[in-house]
Amino acid sequence: MGNKSLRRWWVVATVLASLTCNADELAPDIDHHQHLLSPQAAAVLNNPRNAVEIPPAIAQVLRQHEAAWNDPAKLAPIYSADALVLNDDDDVWVHGRDAVAAFLGERFARPYQFTPVAYTGDDRNARLAAYYSRGEGIERTHIGSVMIELVRDGEQWRIATEYPIFPGPPRQEPLDGQRLVAMLDAAHIKRAVVLSVGYWFDSPTRPLVRSAQAMQAENTWTAEQAARFPDRLIAFCSLNPVSDAATETLRLCAADKRFKGLKLHFGNSRVDLLNPDHVRKVREVFAAANRARLPIVVHVRNGDSYGAPHARVFLDELVTAAPDVPVQIAHLWGGANFSADALAVYAQAVAARRPATRRLYFDVADAALVASTPEPAQVVAERIRQIGLDRIFYGSDAAFGTHPDPGGSWAAFRKGIPLSAEEFEKIARNVAPYLRESQ
Repeated sequence: MGNKSLRRWWVVATVLASLTCNADELAPDIDHHQHLLSPQAAAVLNNPRNAVEIPPAIAQVLRQHEAAWNDPAKLAPIYSADALVLNDDDDVWVHGRDAVAAFLGERFARPYQFTPVAYTGDDRNARLAAYYSRGEGIERTHIGSVMIELVRDGEQWRIATEYPIFPGPPRQEPLDGQRLVAMLDAAHIKRAVVLSVGYWFDSPTRPLVRSAQAMQAENTWTAEQAARFPDRLIAFCSLNPVSDAATETLRLCAADKRFKGLKLHFGNSRVDLLNPDHVRKVREVFAAANRARLPIVVHVRNGDSYGAPHARVFLDELVTAAPDVPVQIAHLWGGANFSADALAVYAQAVAARRPATRRLYFDVADAALVASTPEPAQVVAERIRQIGLDRIFYGSDAAFGTHPDPGGSWAAFRKGIPLSAEEFEKIARNVAPYLRESQ
């Protein structure tokens, strides 16, 4: 997470925190889109998922930097004569090798390591994005972010520009069942559906942690945490539907009666809805979930191009493979950046009473984030009405990320989306059929 992202995180968190419901305000009965976060999952968030290898000569410069963290005389030789380093406290550039070394030699209170996350270069110039990090394993923290430009001087690489930004991304702490129940209590929410993030561990976006065993461990941990609070938390397992591990993972999920459903995340799993082979594999997972009577919650957005064609494939090829269980589209339109086109396809299909939509539902997690301007907020309200309020479930996705708590997310939804008091009341009281049927 870069500095701008960090600032956005604090802005959103602060706004939502200020909107948190109090005891006298309307609160939803159920949060239909929640998460827990095991220590192993928190470690994934706290460490870059795209850490990269860098050339040995560049790595050597970074090792010299680390070793000379408080010694200007040792720092100076790794910089070019006209090097520049940003003093981010005063927003001024420090110029020249000696001045740079003197400044950085007093900048860090303790030793650090570089964690490279992006690299590009040729035989003369290189550019590197990294974190300044401390600690190992799940205790590793990133105290700052940095962009470094290097130039080759004869046989020696030297740093020409160093652009540090402090502090680093906020550290994510594990969230167990007890903490989540306390969050629900504060928001006056009775129950929550907790969606395992096991799919993180079978994702091509996280090759350093990819493991079917780790995925299953996260699923099991989520089930165990939910089982501690059977009247409050309902566990869904998760998997990558285009992975070789999908079939066996689904079998284990179905056999473990603590799970009441299945969570899929097409973006994280890199599902291509315009790829016939991917569609075939995901359809098989939908069909297997249908046989096992596992409801499905799906983050449908699978990339920047997500729109109407993907929504049509989802309805025509995937939802039809699970006709007997509820299918819940996460984040109303499918997740991440607002897709008015995809939402239109879903809403029009429901309004037309297409058979594929007979058991199709939607949660509004993150829907308020489109309300930065009136136009998309109005579109969201109109599509909710077109879909029908009976199919709209409250969800916060608030265990981690941009939201501080489930109540703040609900208050932001009420403030940002132009629905009536009666419509909000209806959404607050809606309970998904997979919860009513399990009672």
